[in-house]
Amino acid sequence: MKIGIDLGGTTISMGLVNDRHEVVEKAEGLTCCGEGPAAVIGRMGRMARELLHKAGNPPISCAGLGCPGVLDREAGAVIYSNNIRWQQVYVCRELKEQLKVPVYVENDANCAAMGEYLAGAGRGSRQMIMVTFGTGIGGGIIFDGRLYLGSHGNANIIGHTLIEKGGRECTCKRKGCWECYASTRALLLSAEKAGVFNGMDGPELNGRLFFEALKAGQEAALRVFDEYTDYVAEGIANLINIFDPERIVIGGGVSAQGERLLGPVREKVKQKVYFKEMETAQIVCSLLANDAAIIGAANLSAQKYGQNDLSF
Repeated sequence: MKIGIDLGGTTISMGLVNDRHEVVEKAEGLTCCGEGPAAVIGRMGRMARELLHKAGNPPISCAGLGCPGVLDREAGAVIYSNNIRWQQVYVCRELKEQLKVPVYVENDANCAAMGEYLAGAGRGSRQMIMVTFGTGIGGGIIFDGRLYLGSHGNANIIGHTLIEKGGRECTCKRKGCWECYASTRALLLSAEKAGVFNGMDGPELNGRLFFEALKAGQEAALRVFDEYTDYVAEGIANLINIFDPERIVIGGGVSAQGERLLGPVREKVKQKVYFKEMETAQIVCSLLANDAAIIGAANLSAQKYGQNDLSF
């Protein structure tokens, strides 16, 4: 058994994962970043011990942590993470003292990709890219059973590839990044600007309201969604042209739309890829939702010690 932890800015999710990559027990709690790293790490340790107690205290071989930010994987440290307000936090060392097993850390989007590859929509493929559409756009790339990290460990920042020179300003200070057009936040901003939410009641604008308007056939929502799927397809076509993956897995809240999203995206990707007459990547939706990052984090030891195939 292994423990997988998904540390987010709002929520800590963790699970006990068996050798078949199944989550057999789960726990969830608030992150409370404002209390500082020591308090958050202590909370994760307590949650893990309670999780093990609930499961009958089975022996565990290791634990893995998925979190946003810039990491030093060898040192087991979060160098900087704006989402959880951490800087130079040696989280693996601290958690190891509490759990008495080796602890590994990886970017949360990479963990989600590993989880889908092992037990979800990427299962059975050898080359897979996962793209997660949320406030921004994250991703993870797996080649021949191995997570691709790049020369400096910073690969997969796919949301900050340009699709329009001099376009919308991004939080990274560049203009025209993919996530400025195809993230969930970008979709909602476009919908608001187009008047999709005019006259709607509710404390905040969200994806649920947009897709209700789309389902009802609202003209403005239909126009916005057509433009949105075009932007999604632009970025996916770029990934296919560069990496030629076997499968692309779509994650994030929009993946719940299933074929309503995938149908137009697939058709537009066919028109945008370079090799139009040849077979191209399968485009599918995530199957594991929040469990993906937990399963991926639990299996970080395979990535750490260089097993060539994560699905062993």
